[in-house]
Amino acid sequence: MKRKTLKKLVVFVCTGNTCRSPMAEAIFRKKAEEAGLVKLKVCSVGIKAKNNDTMNEKSAQVLAEKGLAVENFKAKKVDKRSLKQSLAIVCMTDAQRDLLMEMRWQVLRADGEEEIENNVYSFSELAGYQVLDPYGKDIDCYRYVYELIAGGMSALFEKLLPQEIRKKLMDKPKTNEKKTAGKTVAKNNTKREKPQKGEVL
Repeated sequence: MKRKTLKKLVVFVCTGNTCRSPMAEAIFRKKAEEAGLVKLKVCSVGIKAKNNDTMNEKSAQVLAEKGLAVENFKAKKVDKRSLKQSLAIVCMTDAQRDLLMEMRWQVLRADGEEEIENNVYSFSELAGYQVLDPYGKDIDCYRYVYELIAGGMSALFEKLLPQEIRKKLMDKPKTNEKKTAGKTVAKNNTKREKPQKGEVL
């Protein structure tokens, strides 16, 4: 039986990948870093994104106000990699979830997958509410959207990354090296000969 490879990518999805999903990406990445999930990768994409678009200025401003950023951000359209290699795909609305589920199903079926486990969710499934698009609204609307996303992150974290998954996404402590180093020191100490006359220790 083929062993399943641990998937390490969480993808956030909105329409243009310039407003909501970049904020979600930054918030979730920070939470993952604080939890020590060094192997986890976080990114964002858009259903109608124009590749290499920059982040919306208001989204960037709100992230900066919160001490967060997505460095060198470039918008990306949903692609096969994000559909095939993700541990979880989180869409801002239910309609986006339905569309992404269908897209992913088609991609995996085309690759010969017979049993397809669902890993596409809407924000409302995980946190209890959808996150609507602030595009064209004032900065206070973007701040409100940020708070909506940030307020749901604990629920997303718990449901998408149960404890058994988190353990696999952490670095294992390097206990062997410490033990080896300790044995080496002890061995050297036991073999140390008595200093000869005039020898400096």
